[in-house]
This record gives sequence, structure tokens and C-alpha cells, in this order.
Amino acid sequence: MQSPINPRVTFFIDHSNVCHRLIEMKKIDKNWVRWYNPEELAKELARGRQIIKINFYCAPPPSYLLQDGGIYERMYWKQMSYYEEIKKLPNVELKYARLSGVKGDLHEKNLDTQLGTDLIVQATSNQYDTVVLISNDGDYVSAVEAVKLLGRRVELVYFPQRLSWDLRKMCDMAIRARRKFFKELNFSVNANTP
Repeated sequence: MQSPINPRVTFFIDHSNVCHRLIEMKKIDKNWVRWYNPEELAKELARGRQIIKINFYCAPPPSYLLQDGGIYERMYWKQMSYYEEIKKLPNVELKYARLSGVKGDLHEKNLDTQLGTDLIVQATSNQYDTVVLISNDGDYVSAVEAVKLLGRRVELVYFPQRLSWDLRKMCDMAIRARRKFFKELNFSVNANTP
């Protein structure tokens, strides 16, 4: 498939993976932002191309934080308020993973599967020409391979820590995440968030 002159770009943000990397980056340089705006991130990376959609995959905070009270309860509501603000952004679709396990041993379920499936389905239904995947997770190698077989271009935005080199090699372009890509999302914490 020949690349169009003005390619349609769709973004896939593995927020759970990105969030862990941002926390690591803040330990090195406190100027990194944790509560970033996915629309601003997409605009920075689109470089003038047409943004079709921003897919944002995350896990809800564990409900036991509410029972622990104090700082843990505030952490719960801050994260939920952040997700509620993201849901209001017009080009962003937020999808939740499930949490499984017990306190101290929780695992995200269905995040990678949702993202990988959506990558392929949206490529198959001709919803984009170029996909920008923001993650370090090697679990997406097979999905990226399938998307490329469908004639789509794949760009990877990665953090230097814990990068899957197989994923990086599979993509058409790899862009190291930069602090300037992540702009703060302004939101207020609401303890009544549904």
C-alpha cells in the first residue's frame, strides 16, 4: 500500500506502561509530568498529520485504596478524577483493563489484548494509515506485525528503560519519548467521581 500524501494517524497509548515509565523518569528529572494530556501528546507526535483517534488503555486503581483511607484514598480519587477528565477529551477513547488478584499481588488483565485487537481491527477496517504506538511492551510484536502486513505504517514512541528491542525492530520508526511531549492535564480531584 502506498502511503497517502496526508496520512490518517491513530494513536494507541498503553497508559499503564507509560505511567510506570513516567514515574521512573520523574526520579531522574522531577520536571517530567505524570498526569499528562493525551491530546497534547498526540498533537506533538502527529507533526501536522490528521489525527483520527486517540486510544487510551489503562487500569482502574484498586478499590482497596478506599478502605485504607488517608493518602491512599486521595491517590484513588486523583487517579479516577484524571481518567474522568480524559473521558471528556473529544478525540480520546478510554478503555479499562481489569484488575485481578489480591492486595499486594494485583495483575492487569485484558489491557494488552484489547490494545492488540484494536490495532488489528482498526487497520483491517481502514480507519488509519499510520499508527503511533506509545509503549515499551513487547507483547505487541505480533499485532504490529499483522498491522504492517495490512500495509499500515507503525511508529513507536518508547522510553529507554525496559524497552522491547523486538518491538522496536518491528516498527517503521522509533522515537524516544521526550519530556516536551508530555504536557500537564489540568484537572481537579473529585471524591464523588463515579
